Amino acid sequence: MIGVTINRPALILGIAIGGFFDGIILHQLLQWHHLVSGVDAWSGDLSFQITMDGLFHFAMFAALLIGLWLMRGKGQSRPDALGAALVGFGLWHVLDGVVSHWLLGIHRVRDAAEMPLLWDVGWLLIFGLFSIALGWRRAQRPMPTMRGTTSMIALVAIGMGAITAFPVVSPGGPTIVAFAPGTNFGSIVAAADAVDANLMQTDASGLVWAFDMPAEAAWWRLYLHRAVAVGRGPAAGCVSWTQI
Repeated sequence: MIGVTINRPALILGIAIGGFFDGIILHQLLQWHHLVSGVDAWSGDLSFQITMDGLFHFAMFAALLIGLWLMRGKGQSRPDALGAALVGFGLWHVLDGVVSHWLLGIHRVRDAAEMPLLWDVGWLLIFGLFSIALGWRRAQRPMPTMRGTTSMIALVAIGMGAITAFPVVSPGGPTIVAFAPGTNFGSIVAAADAVDANLMQTDASGLVWAFDMPAEAAWWRLYLHRAVAVGRGPAAGCVSWTQI
């Protein structure tokens, strides 16, 4: 391992990709956990859970911007970019597994599993340690990285970041909308009017609502009315993970 030079921009972009992968797959698509869904005091507060997920994604965007900043200038692709990105991807999952799952206990890979430790260990081995080993082996190879690899990794990270910013929408079912803390009922009604929706029901906080919204409605306009997350139907991502 001595003497191996790691491409730092690609390493940081790999960390960002790992975080976005976690958010897209586990938070949005599989809906297995929120960032702090393992904390009993907060597990029933959907508005707070979504806020924490948003802060997590913001942190990953910060890592993305740092990686892109370090890419400036010439010669950044000389050390192996793919290997460094794999190391960063795996490093994220190791840190998340050790710190978030075991030391802090703020969530598990699959909160509802009968044996969550098995999911934690399996996820850490496959996406964490295996990725690091594969990336380090790649970084030790004397062959130069193909031209443009770092830029391609950056585009992947940017694309995954963009996916986390949009709702996961499927046909049918209500649209679940979470509003920022402090949003009053008048603002929520104005948001519904902006997309020709009817209010259906809300949770105890009054900040997470089910909207009856036309399929062709401009859902993005809800973000102009203090919405912080929007999702529709069974694939409504983090928003529909907790039922109203």
